[in-house]
Amino acid sequence: MAMAVVKNNLKQEYLNILKNGEITTSFQPIISLKDGAILGYEALSRGPINSHFYYPDELFHYAKKVNKVWELDLLCRLRAIEKAKSIVGDKLLFINIDSDIIKDSKFKKGFTKEFLKDHNIDSDHVIFELTEHTAVVDYKVFNQVLENYRHQGYRIAIDDAGDGYSGLRLMTEIRPHFIKIDMSLIRDIDKDMIKRELLKSFHQFSRITNIQVIAEGIETYEELKTLIEIGIPYGQGYYIQRPSEDFVAIPSKLKEEIGQLNHQNKKIQRHPTILTIGVLKRRDFPLQYNNTCHQANDIFSESYNLQGIVVVKEKHPVGLIMRHKFYYQMQKEANRNNFLSRPLSTVMDHSPLVLDHSLNIKDASTIAMSREESKVYDYIIVTEGEEYKGIVPIACLLNAFTTIKYIG
Repeated sequence: MAMAVVKNNLKQEYLNILKNGEITTSFQPIISLKDGAILGYEALSRGPINSHFYYPDELFHYAKKVNKVWELDLLCRLRAIEKAKSIVGDKLLFINIDSDIIKDSKFKKGFTKEFLKDHNIDSDHVIFELTEHTAVVDYKVFNQVLENYRHQGYRIAIDDAGDGYSGLRLMTEIRPHFIKIDMSLIRDIDKDMIKRELLKSFHQFSRITNIQVIAEGIETYEELKTLIEIGIPYGQGYYIQRPSEDFVAIPSKLKEEIGQLNHQNKKIQRHPTILTIGVLKRRDFPLQYNNTCHQANDIFSESYNLQGIVVVKEKHPVGLIMRHKFYYQMQKEANRNNFLSRPLSTVMDHSPLVLDHSLNIKDASTIAMSREESKVYDYIIVTEGEEYKGIVPIACLLNAFTTIKYIG
């Protein structure tokens, strides 16, 4: 009985949200990774604050449960358009749309376009993002619905590309204008060679098909740097800017970073032999010498792709802990808690390979591969002066060296 009351109250709360239009719209910028210019904004919808339906996942999941997908989808679109009318101009407005609305009898051709006219927004500035999460059963019917949109001037994007089994077919069947790469493929891309190669394939595919690629969920400088090196043209994420109810300008510091990274790439492409170990470095956060194995274990547990941790005294590197060696030592310890309480100095390599950032990668490769066999795949620590600046995985170094030989 009590459960039924709770369910009824939830349903009534949800219906009231739809009836009263209690949707909050935030906007996250999508920028050029060439110069930091804003391409457009993605409209993101939430329910009322302190409501069970505040978070988008719950808001949209419940819509399917109570057969209100069309009503919620329409409300979110209209709220986004109302709020965006003053800023769209030459910018694009990306609006999420659930492919389930093609099954809804209340779908009305042209309604949104008429609403756009009232708010002085052209339909060719609106991009509908189709999620991969909803499987498309009948592509012929689905394409007919999309033609309704295309006929009115809208453009199409596939959201979360790479996160679902049907993504490749969806791309080939509907021929979108944009592909938004799912954040799961962007996360730690600087540490994952497979992800980098996959993104290179997406980039090559986009150049052949004239479909623009947008990287979602960029959260670190290193992810941004890697995407720029690959050549991905557009991106969005918390590192660039968090969603905001206002339209906030891109920080000048970020634009400078993007400009510097692109300048560096062009310089290397023109003169590949000038590439130094410092250009390849990845800024991993080190542990301090007085930390314990407990902190190292926490970091390795949270970052599956991370293979090593630098140990510093203040800013000077004094040791290196590689994942496989760390856990090999842990397995030999009879008492796990005793091992985790040990200082890092008891498990770290006290003489890791440390190279100055100015060393060219040919010499760096020779030095790295001359190490004893048990250390040949350990991270290379990069310094400037004697100060820790980052690390270079051996695979990254060899890949860069091979590329230079190929160009040369």
